[in-house]
Amino acid sequence: MSQFPFPDWAAQVDDAQFTDPALVHTRARKFERTIKRRNFIEYAAGALCLVAFGSMSVAGIAEGQPVFAAASSLCMVCVLIVLWQLNKRGSYEPLRPEDSCLNHLRDQYERQYKALRSVPVWYLGPLAVGVFGFHGAMLVQFATIGGWTKALEGTWQTLAFTATFFAFVWWLNWFAARKLKEQIDQIDALTIDAL
Repeated sequence: MSQFPFPDWAAQVDDAQFTDPALVHTRARKFERTIKRRNFIEYAAGALCLVAFGSMSVAGIAEGQPVFAAASSLCMVCVLIVLWQLNKRGSYEPLRPEDSCLNHLRDQYERQYKALRSVPVWYLGPLAVGVFGFHGAMLVQFATIGGWTKALEGTWQTLAFTATFFAFVWWLNWFAARKLKEQIDQIDALTIDAL
């Protein structure tokens, strides 16, 4: 019997699309490597900041400049908060045996999407407190030496550059979050089509 009793059934078979489990597994592993590499770079940068601000804090104490030492210490605390939040929000969760590869990948995309979308709160916020606190301490230091007018003239470009840099970091993270949202939507479309 070469004739299908219901011709529409055969037409539907041609349109069927299945997700290759090996491809999903490869994508998940690649995404995991990307996240781990990003976090390693962030932790290394954080360690360098801790060493630099720690040295400046000790130097400030040794030179009798408590405002400078306090600002450096504040930066250290802010960096530690960022690193803790990165571990809490942006680490890659291991695959649980009860999850399919596709669900695991979607969960990881969702986790990173939420982390990237909230970067202004947990990443830029603490860093802004530390960095602008440090700038404020330097402004006070320069003002005591040369007056407020000279101090403001000498620091506004640095403050503007810092604010621009923070805005750029926010935009990069927003852009990356948007790309992840597209990936999440693609997986959701696959899941809906499978139903």
